[in-house]
Amino acid sequence: MACPQDINAEILSQIELGPTIGVTYLGVAISCMIYGVTCIQTFQYYRSPKGITDTLFLKLIVIALWLLDTAHQALIISIPYHYLILNYANPIALLTTVWSIPTEIIVNAVIAFTVETFFVLRIWKLSRNPFVTAICMLFTVAHLTMNLVFPIRTFFYPNLVEAETKLKSTGSSGLGVAVVADVTISAAMVWYLRKGRTGLRKSDDMIGRLIMLTVTTGSLTTTFVIANLIAYLAAPSQLYTLFFNFMLGKLYINSLLTSLNSRTFVRGGNDTTVHVNSVPLSTFQAEQGTVNIGMSGRVTDITATSATIPMKSESDMSDMKFAYVA
Repeated sequence: MACPQDINAEILSQIELGPTIGVTYLGVAISCMIYGVTCIQTFQYYRSPKGITDTLFLKLIVIALWLLDTAHQALIISIPYHYLILNYANPIALLTTVWSIPTEIIVNAVIAFTVETFFVLRIWKLSRNPFVTAICMLFTVAHLTMNLVFPIRTFFYPNLVEAETKLKSTGSSGLGVAVVADVTISAAMVWYLRKGRTGLRKSDDMIGRLIMLTVTTGSLTTTFVIANLIAYLAAPSQLYTLFFNFMLGKLYINSLLTSLNSRTFVRGGNDTTVHVNSVPLSTFQAEQGTVNIGMSGRVTDITATSATIPMKSESDMSDMKFAYVA
């Protein structure tokens, strides 16, 4: 009869620690760094002039996302603690599913749904197109649904490797829907922002900066989702997917916080800045009067009256466009 030490040694010999516990540990370490960025961005939002004047609803969304991210960080820290500390020298525990793994996926699903819904509402304000908005919202709801089905089913599999393998179709479908949702939302925002160009320099510069931020933040989350999908399809019995999944929720939150904290940058800095080479259209005047011309053909007398024509300035038109997306 084999002794317990021999059984533990046999189990350890069959487990690849690098692609399992190793990548899980690295994912937790990197996610801690991104969580620090989330905290800084959240603090920056509440002390910014825009954050102070935002609606209570938007302020509650930001604090709710920060609380969800804090809970998520606690959950993923508990995962290596469970395997490496509480079950030290107990390799059998490495084969079991700890409750915090599916739970953190559920928290990620709620975070992604909240952020994507926020951007879908921006698309609606920008386009007023119910068809495009409905399509984006449909993919968002589908993303949430698949992100809930996978972890809930994971609870019924005591063996982690078995769960990852048997739920491969469900997990890969959920990640595929996530890619479609992110790409659709980003593409719709860029399309309607480009259509909103007015030909005015300040307004077009502002839209250009919005497009740059949309592409940058959207491409980052989409890249991680695609990497997560590839890792899951290539090695479903390993835990590479957890490495990317630990960071996804934080990337979604930071994409929203970046869009909120960059509003002054999008406007081009201080709204009261006066450019020397610009003409204030709001003070444009039309001259009206009589002109007397002498025998030599030169103007000898001008009697003029001025009337101010009220016009919207370029800054005002920029603010009108910005109201749709900020």
